[in-house]
Amino acid sequence: MPEAPLVLVGAPPLALAGGWFIFLAFVVVLFFAVAFGYYTRRGSAISQTPYRSDAGPEESPSEIAHDMTQHVRDWERGTEGHHQRHRPEVSRKPMDPAVHEALERWREGSGSHGHLDPPVSAGDHARGPADATTVVAYVDMSSGPCRSACLLLGSVGERQPMRLVVRHLPLADAHELALPAAEALEAAGAQGRFFEVFYQVAREGFDDEADLAEIATEGVPDPERLRSEVREGRYRGLVVEDIREATASGAHGVPEIYINGERYDGELEPEPLSRALAGPVAT
Repeated sequence: MPEAPLVLVGAPPLALAGGWFIFLAFVVVLFFAVAFGYYTRRGSAISQTPYRSDAGPEESPSEIAHDMTQHVRDWERGTEGHHQRHRPEVSRKPMDPAVHEALERWREGSGSHGHLDPPVSAGDHARGPADATTVVAYVDMSSGPCRSACLLLGSVGERQPMRLVVRHLPLADAHELALPAAEALEAAGAQGRFFEVFYQVAREGFDDEADLAEIATEGVPDPERLRSEVREGRYRGLVVEDIREATASGAHGVPEIYINGERYDGELEPEPLSRALAGPVAT
């Protein structure tokens, strides 16, 4: 009598078992493909460092698709270019009473007339031909978009004659590092290196006071003098005076640009700015 074939009870047929493993492998591969495309910068092509300059460090990546409670005031970042003016809300009180008072007056009383007041003088930080179109920029170097706009001004100035004047409008009631950045620039200016440090800070950016101090001291002949003068608040009065002048000039935010004494309300982009600079030079 022939023997009956051996059948293992409970074991799936070989064809069914192979199909199950193929299906499982397909699901695993599909899961990782979706996760890679949705959660990573390379897979999704979403740039998560919109304010990174060519020579500057990357900012921390955002948490897109991870945290749906992103700050509302950040939702428009990067949607209209890198050089937008901004006026963030008050989030802290500066330790220095004079800075606090000056910023309060600026927020309450910055006018709409848009004329530079006072005009450019020998006390300003200026670079470029004296007979060229004069551009005055009120800046807060702790602001990424503001630093980007400073690089834009430098780039435009390389293509056409321009006299750049920099004044401070550090929004210390919103940005913790705004005042130290302004004071570091003034300390660098006292050693004749204002614009060298200005452009270095604009290119590299900084995350804390240690980063700022490292960048600023690299650009001056006497690093310890700069550190000491910033600690002492040696130039704080000059910074406060710039804030008051920004109020008198009707500066609405940072960066605020004045061309030949008149506020520039156009786009902070290369072509519109170049056209504005090509206008008649004030006498």
